[in-house]
Amino acid sequence: MKLGWITLLCLSLPFTLNAQLLKDLQKAAVDTGKKLNTKENRDKVATIVIKDMEKARAEFDSTDFDYAILVSDNSGLFDLKEKGESAARFTSVVGLGSSYLKNDELSDAEKARFHREMGEVWYANGKFKMAEAKFTAAKGAYEKAGLREDIGYIKTLSDQGLLYNTMGRFTQAEGATAEALDMRVARFGADNLSVAASKNNYGVLKYNLARYNEAEKDLEAAEAVINANNLQAAMQHAIVLNNQAMLFQTIGRLEEAEKKLKEAVAIAEKIQGTRSKNNLRFLANLALLYQQMGKYTEAETIYTGMEKRLGKNNPDYAAMLNNQAALYMVMGKEDNVEDLLKRSAAIYRSKLTEESPAYARAVSDQGNFYRYRGRYSEAGPLLEKALSVRETTLGKSHPLYVQSQEDLAILYWKQKVWDKAFTMYREAMDKSLDFVSKYFPPMSEAEKTKYWDVLSPRFQRFYNFAVEASPENPQVVAALFDYRIATKALLLNSTNKVKQTIFASKDPVLIGDYVTWLDQKETLARLYAYSKDELKLQKINLDSLERAANAMERSLSQRSADFSSGYTAQKITFGQLAGQLTDAEAVVEIVRVQKFDQKFAADARYLALILTRGAASPTLVVLENGQQLDTRYAKFYRNAIQTHNADDYSYDQFWARIEPALTGKKLLYVSLDGAYNQLNLNTLKKPGGDYVVNRYDVVVLGNSKDLIALKARKPRANKKNATLLGFPDYGAGDIAPLPGTKVEIDNVNKVLKASAYQVTQYMQKTATEKNLKAVKAPTLLHVATHGYFLQDVEQTGNAFGVQLENAGNNPLLRSGLLLAGASGTASGTRMPDLESNDNGVLTAYEAMNLNLDGTGLVVLSACETGLGDVKAGEGVYGLQRAFLVAGAEALIMSLWKVDDAATQMLMSNFYTQWIKLGNKQKAFKQAQLQLMTKYKDPYYWGAFVMMGM
Repeated sequence: MKLGWITLLCLSLPFTLNAQLLKDLQKAAVDTGKKLNTKENRDKVATIVIKDMEKARAEFDSTDFDYAILVSDNSGLFDLKEKGESAARFTSVVGLGSSYLKNDELSDAEKARFHREMGEVWYANGKFKMAEAKFTAAKGAYEKAGLREDIGYIKTLSDQGLLYNTMGRFTQAEGATAEALDMRVARFGADNLSVAASKNNYGVLKYNLARYNEAEKDLEAAEAVINANNLQAAMQHAIVLNNQAMLFQTIGRLEEAEKKLKEAVAIAEKIQGTRSKNNLRFLANLALLYQQMGKYTEAETIYTGMEKRLGKNNPDYAAMLNNQAALYMVMGKEDNVEDLLKRSAAIYRSKLTEESPAYARAVSDQGNFYRYRGRYSEAGPLLEKALSVRETTLGKSHPLYVQSQEDLAILYWKQKVWDKAFTMYREAMDKSLDFVSKYFPPMSEAEKTKYWDVLSPRFQRFYNFAVEASPENPQVVAALFDYRIATKALLLNSTNKVKQTIFASKDPVLIGDYVTWLDQKETLARLYAYSKDELKLQKINLDSLERAANAMERSLSQRSADFSSGYTAQKITFGQLAGQLTDAEAVVEIVRVQKFDQKFAADARYLALILTRGAASPTLVVLENGQQLDTRYAKFYRNAIQTHNADDYSYDQFWARIEPALTGKKLLYVSLDGAYNQLNLNTLKKPGGDYVVNRYDVVVLGNSKDLIALKARKPRANKKNATLLGFPDYGAGDIAPLPGTKVEIDNVNKVLKASAYQVTQYMQKTATEKNLKAVKAPTLLHVATHGYFLQDVEQTGNAFGVQLENAGNNPLLRSGLLLAGASGTASGTRMPDLESNDNGVLTAYEAMNLNLDGTGLVVLSACETGLGDVKAGEGVYGLQRAFLVAGAEALIMSLWKVDDAATQMLMSNFYTQWIKLGNKQKAFKQAQLQLMTKYKDPYYWGAFVMMGM
């Protein structure tokens, strides 16, 4: 669980040159028998060293490079070779260097080199101001000597970039880092290791600037150079892996982060041993990652093992204290937290000053802890300090500045200072929407999903705030509605937009790559039928193929963003929607909200936001018993339907509290969430009264803002072509044939042909997966067969042609349609075939790739085709989502196992009414009402629902 009070942040830690000069000077003193206690002796020793070092240093400067490393809130220096010199020895060489530089016989080049070395020594000792002065002096000396092309000059620029990055002076850091990178490319070529170092450093800098998309590209480029130089087992690679892991952690790609970090730890342990400081820092990052993943025991074990191996007065130790505090919060060990946070902040203050981003994080966490404990007067100054430092060092558009804004908004909320809280929250929420616009375009859907998992809790907290603040400020409800429609079904809408813009681009290369990506996904769908042992036997690397498909999707998303610029930034307000409504219409937006007090609770509430024509603000109805709706009452509803029992509870629980706001309304546009996705509103019956279907016309939308496109839709020439597929020949086995689907398909065929439809029909042996996949955007697609959704799966074995170890975390692999030949696949007697795209089972994962753009209606006349994993705020992950992604404008699907005879009648009536009325929604309702005259029980007439119009 991620607490609302804590921010798990990473800052840059330079990975730089060791104090080689110190070792050389001390060695020379021993070799010459000189003591370093007189000016004459020091000058003589230094002269000897300089002469002997020139050749070696030239080679050293071209091979041993500065590597910035992301470590949880640390600043300091690493050494590739883990020399481990003490601060006292650093001081010795600085004293010697001061005397050495007084020698008038030294050239500007020698002085420049020594200034740079001294800067690195001070930097390694955490004396940043003194390091800055030395680097400035070195740069000036190199320039005075006309040595701008010298390796040392380039290295000085790199050092400055690292130093400014550590100090939070990011503008200066970027100038120096970019210049060093350009010069290294020009001097050494793009494949030189020095370029890898600069690319790595630039990636870390961009991470600190929250330019995550650019950071990922730079780190990938650094890794490519390292791999090209066959250094996969070197510390350089470990550092880049670590940095990639910390980036992935920040944007929610936790599994990828864990894999990268474990690889980095393994490399460091092999090269430098388990007790090296480098390895400890990687382990600290792993512990932080485990915290975020909920692996608290593993995280605590790492911290416990590190306590005695870190110095007690350095930023590494401060970071560990801070992260331990976060861990103890989620583990319920709150008595230990305050002391840890105070000690961490004190170390950061002494080592990095109060103006550093690391110190801002420490006091932010301390302030949030006080807020969590109700100590508001103590929390305020700390949170304000964090906001101020982050504004100065990071800017007002950085995610951490926005986090500080929300921290203060929550504090004002808990103090009941409603106006200040709302003002602060509005800024944070608007910038959070900007983050979506900024970071989504180059991401694949899987990456977007994980980033949204990081960002969405802020919206959940705001919704809780809005509920409490609404009595004092009705404008909060309007904001709640606007943010909701801006983010509801965000992932689905983003995926659809990418697809649309690819085809709208008319770019043959882009479209060709899209087709290639579909082929990659088709190949993966076949491979999911194989166990890990079978894949290993055939030497197939499934992870590698998944990464390749994900990389192609990311590339497509990024390039299609060029054609959809401004898409995500288009903000629709409640006022625009209200202007679309008539006096008899209303919008009902259902929102499932996880409760938040000082942290998130296990309980939930549901909000109904009702919008009517001319309303100054949406009406807010709060259903506090969300947990009961999700569990007890959702289960009761389903059991009552299945057992044909009277349902005296569901109306009261799911609808009665909403209905008073709908007085005088007839047509409702409803956007569902959570448990509401698993029931048919039309089947709710008022005790002693009537069903909802007889009182309202209910139109189900994916997002209330879809109403604008719906109202703007112009009548278009109907192509009148349909594809009907049903009554498959499953083959010998346990799958029962469905003769009723033959009658259904024949009836629909007759009705459509009588209205001049061109009908393509597939039944029995032609009702194949291959033929369904070949469908090209018919006006109507009707599929009548068995459907399935596997709610809970074991981790081993095979179900419907998919290895369950592959399907456990992917609901799109756990739902599908059974087609011709499915029995052999379902029973396991039909072996997987990499050459065929037809095993008789169309999973939802495969259905996403269907070509249904322009298809007005898809009818899934099968059992439980509307089921899937319900994701709050996003919808149902299953066949429903798959066919919407494939392009369907409207969808008819079932919520439970259906009766054959009732389904035949419903479908025949529906198509007859559709042709007569020319309106899908009205025709579907009329078909249900006609069915009610014969079958009174909602089990028969209420199984199917329509989404869209």
